[in-house]
Amino acid sequence: MQNYTEDPIVFKKCLLPSTLANRISKTSRLPEFYDELENDNSSSCTARLILNQLRWLDYIAQPEALTDKLIEPVVVYLKELMNENFDLTVPILDALSNLTLHSESLEDVKEMVLDRLESAELDDLAVILRFMLQTVTPNTVDMVITGIRQKLDFRTLGKIQQFNSSQRQTQQRSNNLVKDSPEALILESIKLGLQFHKFVCESWFRSIMALEETHTHKIIDVLILIILYSMPSMKKKAEAALKKKIIHGLITAPLLEESILCHSSGLAGYWNSILSLSESLLRSCQQNVAISPCANVLYISSFKACDSYYRQEIVGSLVTHIGSGIEAEMNIALDVLLQLAKSDVSSVTVYGVFIKGILDYLDNLNLYQTRTLFDVFSLIALTKAVIEP
Repeated sequence: MQNYTEDPIVFKKCLLPSTLANRISKTSRLPEFYDELENDNSSSCTARLILNQLRWLDYIAQPEALTDKLIEPVVVYLKELMNENFDLTVPILDALSNLTLHSESLEDVKEMVLDRLESAELDDLAVILRFMLQTVTPNTVDMVITGIRQKLDFRTLGKIQQFNSSQRQTQQRSNNLVKDSPEALILESIKLGLQFHKFVCESWFRSIMALEETHTHKIIDVLILIILYSMPSMKKKAEAALKKKIIHGLITAPLLEESILCHSSGLAGYWNSILSLSESLLRSCQQNVAISPCANVLYISSFKACDSYYRQEIVGSLVTHIGSGIEAEMNIALDVLLQLAKSDVSSVTVYGVFIKGILDYLDNLNLYQTRTLFDVFSLIALTKAVIEP
């Protein structure tokens, strides 16, 4: 054996199927040298010499089977460890995600994690969701999505986020802090899961479309539609689905308002998509008036929740709607502007220069629209008079 292990060429031949292989000791006898391997650190250790020669194999007949066999005890141990100590869930799921495993071998892990989703720490949810959505199979995707919808309560998450925000000494947070908030990471993990497997995206969209009662629609459904709208491949489907549900009264203005106002930190990366969706809904009001309350709420909630850059974009969008010449579109845009001026005139006053641009369209405004516009100007003027006596 010593002669074979010292000659790489001969050793390669002995490992391949041949008559020579039958005349030497099988590698299955390697455990016999285990004690020697542990006690002897020298390069002449027989077991170590055998293992070192394995790297020179021309090919492995069943590489997948070999990998699975080697990883199997590691996976079993990690499962037992997570069952004993749920605090180690995140590092264990990270480890399992980085191993090349068949999704079927992780079914019991996904069931265990799904059962404990409600009690998981807020900071752990992003990793848990990413693991579940990236290791899901077509056979189990519906069960996983249903479990996430039932056990991931965004209403509670919103309250926790608001409480954490109130504890901060500084009200204005940097962009990095907003992007790294737990809720933002949760939504990002869901988006990655939707993009990772096409069948996950399609299945989640079907699950939302299958909801036929108003009370069955949750905040998570609105957030998922916003995420889908931000994906080019699903933009039209998500927009059509949202409009259809609004028209049928399944998604209501209060639900949209809560989804935006209570989850602004999680939606920090989606304001462009939300603004685009708001514009689309407002334009659709001409075809169906039932959409107008939701278009109104979406604009107002977004203005209250987003930063100064997107507030400017919102005001600019409203000015564009007012100058469109379409009566229904103009009426709703002016109503939104007036409600914003009444609720937070100091914030609206900052964008007075843009609002003055509406005067260019004054000839196209009817009496009601003109009065609404000058109500806005009056509120802005009074605020300026107080601030600058």
